[in-house]
Parts: sequence; structure tokens; C-alpha cells
Amino acid sequence: MSDFPIAPDDLRRLAKLVEKHDLAELRYEDGPLRVTLRTTAPPAPTNPIPLATAMAPPAEAIAASVAPSGIPIEAPIMGVFYRSPAPGSPPFVEIGDSVEKNQPIGMIEAMKVFSEVLADHAGKVVALPAENGKLVHPGDTLILLES
Repeated sequence: MSDFPIAPDDLRRLAKLVEKHDLAELRYEDGPLRVTLRTTAPPAPTNPIPLATAMAPPAEAIAASVAPSGIPIEAPIMGVFYRSPAPGSPPFVEIGDSVEKNQPIGMIEAMKVFSEVLADHAGKVVALPAENGKLVHPGDTLILLES
């Protein structure tokens, strides 16, 4: 019997798990036996990224360049935009909903006062660029409608 508490073959199997799954650290416990394996260098990518992909613009830039078009419903004032009338309540509108002129599409909180935002056009909701609970400024697009 060896003084080493784990068989070399078992240790190699654990090392292969670290390598196979690109782990930075692996901890193994079996009764009083505790083994921690750490890598010293960041794991190498399993699928090298082609240079063209690495040089491609970020996804946000691509998404912005192909943003949907439509009739914008804009924020009339600066404040925090909310898509629903209360926490846990369903949103006023979702993508695909039909909206009538003067229908509430959200709320803006400014100086602890909540104001409904009403649609100034009728149409079908095609995008919701304003994030719930985020600050909006006058003229920021809250929703986009397709007439």
C-alpha cells in the first residue's frame, strides 16, 4: 500500500475531467480524502475563433443596425419608465398587441408622480426598445408601432 492517499490512475482521471471540461478548478472529496486540482493558465478554446469572427462588430452594433422600424411612441417627459401599472401586474402592451389611439402603453415616474403614457397613434406593437424600470428622456422611443 502506498503512502499516497489516491491512486495515480484516479488522479489522472480527475485531471482529464479538468481538461475535457475546461475547468479552472475541480474539488473531489471522498471521506477524509480531499483533492483540489487547479489550472494555472486559462483554458485554451476548444474551437478556435476564425479571425473574421473575432474581428466582427459586437452583436449590439449589429442589432442596432437592423433595429425594427415603425411609428415611435416617445417619452413626453424625463423619468423612470414602467411597462406595467404595478409590480407583478401584466405589462400594458406586448409585442404583437394592437394598440388604439389614447390607449395607455406605460407609465413614467417623475418626482414620485406617476403619469400614464398614451399612444398617439393606433397600430400593432413591433418593438419595445425602452427597458422597464430604466430612466428615459423626452423623445426616447418607448414602443414602435406598425400602422
